[in-house]
Amino acid sequence: MGSKEMLGMIARRKRFAAFTLVELIVVMAVIGILIGLLLPAVQSARESARRVQCGGNLKQIGLAIAGYHDTHRAFPISMGPWPAPGTAASIELNGKGWIVGILPYVEQAALHDQFASFFVGDFRRGGGLRDPQCHALMKARIGLLHCPSDSSSRDLSMDQYQWESIPVAVTSYKGVLGDSVIGHPMSIHDGTLPDCHARGGCNGLFFRVTYGEPQNYASIVDGASNTYMVGEDVPAHNDHSAAFYANGDYASCSAPLNYFPKPPTPRDWPNVMSFRSRHPRGAHFCLADGSVAFTHQTIERSLYRARSTKNGRDVVGE
Repeated sequence: MGSKEMLGMIARRKRFAAFTLVELIVVMAVIGILIGLLLPAVQSARESARRVQCGGNLKQIGLAIAGYHDTHRAFPISMGPWPAPGTAASIELNGKGWIVGILPYVEQAALHDQFASFFVGDFRRGGGLRDPQCHALMKARIGLLHCPSDSSSRDLSMDQYQWESIPVAVTSYKGVLGDSVIGHPMSIHDGTLPDCHARGGCNGLFFRVTYGEPQNYASIVDGASNTYMVGEDVPAHNDHSAAFYANGDYASCSAPLNYFPKPPTPRDWPNVMSFRSRHPRGAHFCLADGSVAFTHQTIERSLYRARSTKNGRDVVGE
């Protein structure tokens, strides 16, 4: 075979081995279709994993609350700086939130002991958690308090109510105060009681003071397996989310689940301080018996409210 014939064969092989423009376009189109088909499945699988992890976080929080209750015979209490009229003068006003109380039960005893130095003093006068020496502790981020589906929950925030000037860690998980309204009678969603700031105004298990009257399992007339204890929130839509502060660790079921004000108005307390999540179609709640349930956002509002109260004597079904 001559050299010319060999060169011809090589040239033909190269032509046959190469893609034509049409073939290349077809291959790219097929790849694009496959990616389009597979990507939602991958994203769905990732969200499913995040949702399981989020439920696990709440499970651990529920176990920590139960551990605290075993030790103190009551649920952890928040010590907000605004007592209601008639509250005992001896009540602490240090600003400590209930999450601080469970720190020893989530392998954070050292952090709790550091906070203990600030359990004295009046928050309103620069004491308690407002002491400048406590600012570094307010930035402590604990993975257990962050929903993995909400990336913003892991960020430090400088727009939290009463902490506008320093960065603080936020929490995705809030204690359930019931279905009472909060602060002002301007909500488009009415609660069963006029204002949770009034003494005795909360019908759930957590508020920023509970006015020196800690709740316990005996307080839950409706049954522990029927009563929400802790639920999910999105800190980016609620500037009352400072993780360790008494005015950042609770929310109400007065507004519908997964209600996002549009546009968001962070200081619109009655509508913003409610439960929501970045999960599709609902949010997790830890019930008072320690179980965790995913509640669909289409839940009937009367049932949703009933599950948030501790002593409404409601008949709660599925």
